[in-house]
Amino acid sequence: MSRLGAARALPAVALGLAAVLYASWLLGPLLNPSLGLLDGYASELAARDQPYHLVFRLADLVTGVLAAATGVALARRARGWLRRAWWGLIAFGVMTGLDGTVTSLDCATTTDVRCGRLEELGELSLRHAAHKFTSSLAIAGVVLSLLALLAALRGARFRWGLLVAAVLLVGTAGTMAEAVRPDALLGAWQRVQLLGVSGWLLLAAAVARPPRSGTDPPPGAGVTTAAGRDTGS
Repeated sequence: MSRLGAARALPAVALGLAAVLYASWLLGPLLNPSLGLLDGYASELAARDQPYHLVFRLADLVTGVLAAATGVALARRARGWLRRAWWGLIAFGVMTGLDGTVTSLDCATTTDVRCGRLEELGELSLRHAAHKFTSSLAIAGVVLSLLALLAALRGARFRWGLLVAAVLLVGTAGTMAEAVRPDALLGAWQRVQLLGVSGWLLLAAAVARPPRSGTDPPPGAGVTTAAGRDTGS
């Protein structure tokens, strides 16, 4: 592969890596068995009082940096719906990076009774309280980007996008319902949502992948028509 070809492939590689890193919660049962795979919110693995919390915080930080930087690079060359999709990617990246740094949780509220009580009393830190805000904005960025991608894509990628949207919708709806009336399924619903996010990142990676023909325009720009729709399958 030429240097130019390798440079054009970087956005797709970065987003593929971000999709893998965003699934770091799969390491939960190995690094923090007390929370497990389906117990509580995945972000609680990165709470400051949890074992190996730096692993999960670093995964969020790197995911955010990769997503935001790639989104900026792609948005500069895109137009129409794809440009909106990359702006959503940037929003997700910035908010996820904040989740892994300045707004990480103080403790695991769903599994630690004392922590939950302190949260109810408003005695936890401001960064802890801000976590819900940054996490919600991150998911809003995902939804914005995914809707824009669906508007831009056709063929197999559009069908892939519909599947990702269905998983994300089910997971988000279930997570919101459990947030109002929590029970043992809280962790399960959120993990479905997180799978949807990783699926969206993989879809974005496929869209960002450069065309095989060396004469085609760069990813995120020339693969679209004037109306902003993907001309590929």
